Amino acid sequence: MAEVLLRERLANTNLNIESAGLAAMRGAPIDPRAEASLQRHGLTAASHVGRQANKQMLQQSDLVLAMEQRQVAAVLALCPTLRGRVLMLSHWVGGEDIEDPYGRRQEVFDAAFDRIDECVRAWHTKL
Repeated sequence: MAEVLLRERLANTNLNIESAGLAAMRGAPIDPRAEASLQRHGLTAASHVGRQANKQMLQQSDLVLAMEQRQVAAVLALCPTLRGRVLMLSHWVGGEDIEDPYGRRQEVFDAAFDRIDECVRAWHTKL
């Protein structure tokens, strides 16, 4: 959801926005509940294919945004040279974790969407 929202909000920039997970299921489509949350707002990630983050991909990034502090720590453990380029998606709005809604009810996905959208809007003014 974050990738779709970042692409939407930053469409008029030259930024390359990609998503990958530390524990993503390679090749998996977006969770149907995440897609439903996006569709409620006129968005879609129907073509999304899950992929794993790797050291090369991370090192080529100017900025890595994470949902949880443990993800920041894991990225920095993998690529210590990224210090200062790995931040929380929620950095500008409190810095708290955005819990993964995977495996939970639709309402939890909708709440995650709202929180991600709030965070992306804050990044929009900074990028």
